[in-house]
Amino acid sequence: MRSGCGRRAGPERNVFQAALNASYEIDFWGKNRAASRAAQETAVATRFAKEVVVISTIAAVGNAYFLVLEAQDQLRIARQNYEAANRVLTLIKQRFDAGTASQLDVAQQQSLVDQVRANIPLFDQDLRQNIAILAVLIGRPPVQVVIKGGSLFRLSIPRVTPGLPSELLFQRPDIRTAEANLASADASVESARAAFFPSISLTGQGGYQSNVLKLLFTPQNAFYNLAVNVTQPLLDGFRLEGQLELTQGRQFELLKVYCQTILAGFRDVELALIAIADGAERERLQQLVVNSSREAFNLAETRLREGTVDLVTVLQTQQTLFTAEANLVLARFARLQAVLSLFQ
Repeated sequence: MRSGCGRRAGPERNVFQAALNASYEIDFWGKNRAASRAAQETAVATRFAKEVVVISTIAAVGNAYFLVLEAQDQLRIARQNYEAANRVLTLIKQRFDAGTASQLDVAQQQSLVDQVRANIPLFDQDLRQNIAILAVLIGRPPVQVVIKGGSLFRLSIPRVTPGLPSELLFQRPDIRTAEANLASADASVESARAAFFPSISLTGQGGYQSNVLKLLFTPQNAFYNLAVNVTQPLLDGFRLEGQLELTQGRQFELLKVYCQTILAGFRDVELALIAIADGAERERLQQLVVNSSREAFNLAETRLREGTVDLVTVLQTQQTLFTAEANLVLARFARLQAVLSLFQ
């Protein structure tokens, strides 16, 4: 390259510059490591909190399904009882026409028939409302939820295995949440305690300058500047001390919550097991009541045809059977709820 006066200028020169900068805080005392662990445990607790919602939703779906089946059973029993009461009413009217029954007998049986028929819309309402609730829980329109021929008595009840270990309780998401929160509090205390120690910063800078590309990164052209900055938190001690006491108090609080959550888990299991055992016995005894009541009603209806029984006895056996069948459905429903509670 020539200058304007004709003289040759200096030689061409290319200048390459590179600079690397990095700043690190050396975590001698574990403050940052503890803070990171506290954040991780908090994230774990949040995940288990989501599992609480999931299991609660599953239990709600199961309970809503049981309610649908219970309403179907009650509706079916009400219709069967209505047919049976109508049969008896027909027999009483025949006896009335033959002069062996009074108008009062006909009126009493007619009252029972009307009473049973009046309950049918109520059970139908319960059925449709429970289907609507189930539809919301499973995210479908009620018109698309069709459960036909369902019955609580068609569901098999799983047997509770003897000797279940208590460690199963630690699968409960509420216990895992409390455990993760406690671990996060422990790490927070460690981080707050480490904050009393000095923070050490290390700054490194390296730069190179060369006339020729091949000489760019030679050691002769390198320079390093290391600065160690040690800051002792002397003037901020009261704030740090308060922060430490706060995290220690939070740790103690979460420890109590963790213990109470475990005790609540044992309590829930104990109550569910008691309900399962008593529910099974209640259903067994109620089934005996239904069997004897049905036998009494069948005998009364047969003797009514033969004209060898009074109508008061027939009326009583009907009412006893109808009530026993309804109570059997309730006993089955309570037993299934106890099993669902144990799962939850």
